[in-house]
Formats: sequence, structure tokens, C-alpha cells
Amino acid sequence: MVTVATTAVLPFALTACSSGDAGGKSAPSASPKAGAPKADLLNGTRLKSLLLPVGVLPKGYHADPHATRDTGKALQAPSSSKALDLAGACPKLEASAWIETSGVPSASFAQADFVNASQEEFNEEVDSYRDTDAQTVMKRLEKVLTHCASFKDTSNGTTASVKVKTTTVPKVGDQTLKAVLSAPEWEGGTTLVATRVGNVVITTFYSVQSGDMGAAGLDLTKKIAAGVQHAK
Repeated sequence: MVTVATTAVLPFALTACSSGDAGGKSAPSASPKAGAPKADLLNGTRLKSLLLPVGVLPKGYHADPHATRDTGKALQAPSSSKALDLAGACPKLEASAWIETSGVPSASFAQADFVNASQEEFNEEVDSYRDTDAQTVMKRLEKVLTHCASFKDTSNGTTASVKVKTTTVPKVGDQTLKAVLSAPEWEGGTTLVATRVGNVVITTFYSVQSGDMGAAGLDLTKKIAAGVQHAK
């Protein structure tokens, strides 16, 4: 999305998908500590097969190789969750890897990112979690979205008054949250969706310059959730 003002452009999609940004994930190489996949955990290779192809998006999108990655066949080593950082969470909702605001590490993940010439972006990520961590992720994401219902964002010298409208979507996976980000200073908006299917959490990020604010992100997430349900 872009600002209405002609003096600056809000780099939503550009920030989210750029290589090495604070919101991005890096797929670690396998190490001796990384365990073999367990029967109840889908590894990164399996999760990658559940991601949607670029063909589901409008014409003009292409894959961003810098933000398309997965953890492969090995599970990541268990690690402790970070404390929930509500104070620093809100700007991170403007990046594709917004699930990281939960502070809960996953056992495996796969992520794909698609952009077009207008810097519109669709990002999809599927994470598999140990024990009850998936439920914890959803609870924390809900807290973040509630906390960030209204916040100020400054990019390229322009300050935007961001509103985040969060709703619960019934009958999609075990739990689904949808959040729509908008601001008077922007053209368009962003739709975030988080869906839990068992111990898997799907998150999507759809940033557009049109008035629908990425509403199609929900239907795209439903398609991923259906694939996860069949895989489990």
C-alpha cells in the first residue's frame, strides 16, 4: 500500500519481503541438535508442499526467492519462548513474518512470498509446534492484535494513524483470527490471517493498494488450512 500524500510512500510490501529485515525468518541448516521428524510433527519439506502456488494469485505476481524458505527434513532444536513484547509488537504487524510477535519458536516451518510490480505482496507461512505451543501462539497473537488496535507508524518521514480491526472467524481450522490494517494516510491496506489446525499454525499477509485491503487473504488461508487438515 502507499500513502495518499505525494511526499512519501509507505514501504509496506517492500519492508516485509526484503532480505534480512527484522521480520524475516532464516531457515537454519541442520545441526546435531536438530531432531529427526516425529510422527505428529510435519517437517519443513512437508509443510512446503502445503503452500499455495503463485497461480492462485492475480496475474503479475512472482515469487520472491529471498523470502521463500523452509527448514527441510530436520526439526529445529527445542528452545524456550521469549517474553511477549507488546511494546515493540505493533510495527512488526506490517511485516510478513508477523507470527514472530508471539515469541514462540516452532519445530519447523515453510514460507513463500509473492510480489508484483506495484509492490503488493502475499506471504504465506506454515509452522509446526511441539506440545501445546500452537495454542500459546494463537493466544499471544490475539493479545498482540488487541494491544495494537490503534498505533502510530512512521516511515520515510510520514506518520500514519494505523487501525487494526480484529475478528474471530468461525469454522476455519480449530481457531482463526483475521485482522485488517488500515490508515487514512494509506492507499489500500493489509489483511492478516492466523489459523490453527492442531499443532500447526498458518499465517498469511496480504498487502494491497486496492480498497478491499487484501480481503482475499482469508480465502487463500482457508485453502492452506484444508491442505493441512488432509495432511494430518
